[in-house]
Amino acid sequence: MKAMIFDMDGTLTPATQKISKEMMEEIASIPNSIKKYLVTGSDFFKVVNQIPESFILDNFSKVFTCNGTRVYNTSLDLDDETRPLEPELIHKIELIDHYSQADINHLVSRLLAIASESHTKYKTGTFIEWRGSQINFSVVGRNCSLEQREDYVKWDNKSNERRKIVQRLQEEFSGWGLGFNLGGQISIDITRQEWDKSYAFKFIKEDPKDCIFFGDKIVEGGNDFEIAMKCGKYHDVETPEDTLITLSQYK
Repeated sequence: MKAMIFDMDGTLTPATQKISKEMMEEIASIPNSIKKYLVTGSDFFKVVNQIPESFILDNFSKVFTCNGTRVYNTSLDLDDETRPLEPELIHKIELIDHYSQADINHLVSRLLAIASESHTKYKTGTFIEWRGSQINFSVVGRNCSLEQREDYVKWDNKSNERRKIVQRLQEEFSGWGLGFNLGGQISIDITRQEWDKSYAFKFIKEDPKDCIFFGDKIVEGGNDFEIAMKCGKYHDVETPEDTLITLSQYK
């Protein structure tokens, strides 16, 4: 094993919540000989809201946001006074480079129509979040409170709503080259098909067979599935507590 790759929400942190002291101590205890990478569907603003930037700089070689399509170098030479002491964006790609504004407008209109048809108890706003290389779509809305989020999770588990929406979108946008995957607890990640989390391996020097992945959506249709399948080993966790228990095996 030469590298560990971690998802964020549901793996290192509770969804949208801050990382625990126990998790930071466990990550920091991993030997420096093992490279550590963070690959998340969230954007970088959300990452540093949940994990302190100083901790990221001390412990992760790279951070991959928006399903791996935004790459930040976090392994900085602190002795090089010419470089800023902050994560450095070294690569990004954009949906707008592959689709016309009319195409994107059509997709957004269809997503809003689907949200309007849902029978979920709450609809809170920010149903669509534009992330450049990714569209994050949530029927309940990203403005939801923790209580509303938990209510939607129960509804989705009962109704299988997100999976049904994914199937509907796959059929409607067949031939567009788009990928639709379950993201986190309440959303659907929409990117180009080849822009799943395994895109990160373009910027990870270790062979995937020498990597271990930790994620909570390692199911077909989940946004951790493709990267997990390419790694030599993976751990399908349900909570950050599961991650802590699993990491203790490597001491």
